[in-house]
Amino acid sequence: MKFYVLAAAVSAAVAVAPASARDFNGGYAGVALALDNFQGSGSAEGIGFSGVGASGFAGYDVPLSTNVFAGVEANIDVNTADVDGLIDAKWGWGVSGRLGTKLNDSTGLYARVGYAREKLNAGGSSWFDGVRYGAGIETAVTDSLSVRAEFSQFNYESDLINNQGTLGVVFSF
Repeated sequence: MKFYVLAAAVSAAVAVAPASARDFNGGYAGVALALDNFQGSGSAEGIGFSGVGASGFAGYDVPLSTNVFAGVEANIDVNTADVDGLIDAKWGWGVSGRLGTKLNDSTGLYARVGYAREKLNAGGSSWFDGVRYGAGIETAVTDSLSVRAEFSQFNYESDLINNQGTLGVVFSF
């Protein structure tokens, strides 16, 4: 519920903010609030746990044409999702590429795919490798400040999946 309230607040702020240009060209860094929903599939079917977290990210975009851009982004995530102390998601990192299109002068819609690594404690500490894919929307609030909303799915080895929604602030430089 808190995630939906935050999403509504960000949407309202974007709706009343004056439009600024976002060229999706150059470096950027940001932070995001995350909602993680880990679940099992296959042999791990029935496992499920959620929690809030935070993400830090940095990347670089280049324009491919007037309305199309591509970029690379690295991230580090801190997770709080756990199951009664039996399974505990700690933190992870990853790198991904993104490809997007500008919807107007201030907003871009993008898709991403990349590599992810997550550390879990489940009777011992283990690292899980996986593939991340997702989509997001980013809109400028000022010339150097944007907000974004994103959904990503992380498919890790050992039949573990994380569905993650994030709301973030992006600083362009």
